[in-house]
Amino acid sequence: MTQHRFTTPAPVTLDVENGSGRVAVHAGDVTETTVTVSGRHAEEVEVRHEGDVVAVRVPRTRLGFFSGDQSLDVDVMLPTGSRLDLRVGSAQVTSEGPVGEARVRSGSGDVTLDEVSGSASVETGSGTSRVGRVGEDLAVRSGSGSVAVREVGGTLNVMSGSGDVTVGTAGSKTVVRTGSGDLELGETSGAVTLTTGSGDLTVRHARAGRLSAKGGSGDVRVAVPRGLPVWTDITSMTGRVRSDLESVGAPAEGDPHLEVLARTMSGDVVLTHV
Repeated sequence: MTQHRFTTPAPVTLDVENGSGRVAVHAGDVTETTVTVSGRHAEEVEVRHEGDVVAVRVPRTRLGFFSGDQSLDVDVMLPTGSRLDLRVGSAQVTSEGPVGEARVRSGSGDVTLDEVSGSASVETGSGTSRVGRVGEDLAVRSGSGSVAVREVGGTLNVMSGSGDVTVGTAGSKTVVRTGSGDLELGETSGAVTLTTGSGDLTVRHARAGRLSAKGGSGDVRVAVPRGLPVWTDITSMTGRVRSDLESVGAPAEGDPHLEVLARTMSGDVVLTHV
């Protein structure tokens, strides 16, 4: 095991490459950055501090970066508001505490981000992506892993090949596409586009905005508050369409309202109250 300490009274940019093992980041009220590397040949890992960048590099020729024959754990304590630029193969990534921005690219490792005040992006081949709160925009791309997002203040864009996607609270614009997974959105008042090939699409609380939902064989379920004016354009080839909503007439200019555009091949479409 090796440990490196750098005086960093301001937020830094953490730049890490690690093939397998773990990258664990802890952001807190500290004035130095501490990097601890554990594993075989940990002493050969390059750790340096230049300007506002703290970089961690695994020598690829000696330790087989991304080859799966070397496991290293990288634990980092850094100041709140720091930026993350992390690239891993099968290593797991976790970030606890508030960071400023985050960019994570993973081959097959799971990714967990606690809190990002700015924007964030996550790319993974088959790992699970879990994101807590993002203050601005969030982009997630996943080959076959599931995606769970708690809250996004800005634009949310998720693309997944076959994983389920769950979103708690969405911001002004949300676009989610998956090939065969279920999509679930907790609360929204903005523009939402949901697309899946064979999964179910569920919106548990659509306060206002425009909702477009397109599915193949899965069902579409949308719940809205009582008294909210709703305009609908719904088509299902062989599925059933059911609405429990009451007619409240057209909204006054400037009042909240919801537009629902739903298309399915064989799935049912259900509109109900929250």
